[in-house]
Amino acid sequence: MKHRLNLDIRDPNYTLLKEIFKIMDSRETFEILASFGFKNLDKQVFTFKIIFISMFFGLDIPFILSELESKENLRKYFNISEVLSADQVYKIFSLQNPEKLMKTLNRILNSRNRVKRRGKKTFIVDATPVDLDFNFHRNKKTKEHLKSLNLKWSYSSSKGFYIGFKATVVIDFDSMNPVCILIHSGAPNDAKLFDEIMETLQKRRIIKKGDTIIFDKGYYGYKNYQLGISKYKIVPFIFPKENFNRTKLDDQLSYPLQVFNQTKKIIKEKHFYNNLKHELFKKLDNWKKFKPIRGKIEDFFKLLKQGLNMREIHKYTPKSVEKTVYLNVFLGSLIISQGFYSKTAIQQLSEN
Repeated sequence: MKHRLNLDIRDPNYTLLKEIFKIMDSRETFEILASFGFKNLDKQVFTFKIIFISMFFGLDIPFILSELESKENLRKYFNISEVLSADQVYKIFSLQNPEKLMKTLNRILNSRNRVKRRGKKTFIVDATPVDLDFNFHRNKKTKEHLKSLNLKWSYSSSKGFYIGFKATVVIDFDSMNPVCILIHSGAPNDAKLFDEIMETLQKRRIIKKGDTIIFDKGYYGYKNYQLGISKYKIVPFIFPKENFNRTKLDDQLSYPLQVFNQTKKIIKEKHFYNNLKHELFKKLDNWKKFKPIRGKIEDFFKLLKQGLNMREIHKYTPKSVEKTVYLNVFLGSLIISQGFYSKTAIQQLSEN
């Protein structure tokens, strides 16, 4: 039996969701949506609310609309004046552009956390499998059919075999806001995605010289340490594997050629490069101390998967999966902004 939406104002879940809806109803959010070209703003925000309720309680959209239609107190509590049909909600969602949606959601998050960038920053990168919930035991899918949908069989140590995508999320350590989300079909090797992730962060001007980017062991590779320092001029703090050889890495981290192309600045450039190396080795020598920091993004994924039902997504095209993941991450970030910042708070919310 489905959980019915029986309003209880003493229930912290309803209280939390109402606070999030206040953000979506705010004048500032409407101005941001309008600035990115969204039309029919009331209907757009209504669609966001329905998707968030679906994620929050793990309910189907038609069922949620039916409950809202029949319960005036629920509509009033969530500040909903008009209930759209399921077809209208699906159409509004399908017409949203993934790239524009992500930029809009990031702008809303940044408007909630007005922290000016000062000095060097730290970012955390991690990936998680996104299972599309195909019932392949009852309905077999051929490789050709999956290929036509840009899908393939994948494998992860946590999930086993599944059909779907890999979502890579980059989080600002200070604010816990997601700054970048990348979606890949299947389960490509993390280490091979390192350069693409870094290039995206650089193109979007998210990272600056001297920043620290923390990766888990899946991104490990001497080449990636080199790329991080020489090409992107950041501290690529990738947790080392057991066969890590400090001397070998030190030998491979020679000065990049561009250092010598700037005759007047050679000493300054060498000094900067040496500082990056020093910071990297200092962290690698004490990498176990940083495991709690890595744990932050793991707790965040736990919130998304267990608390917001992202274990399995009922979407079957790359664009719809992208938008669903963006909204899931956005909702998780808004929850954290409401005070669920500590590891204990996130875990408690995930287990509710």
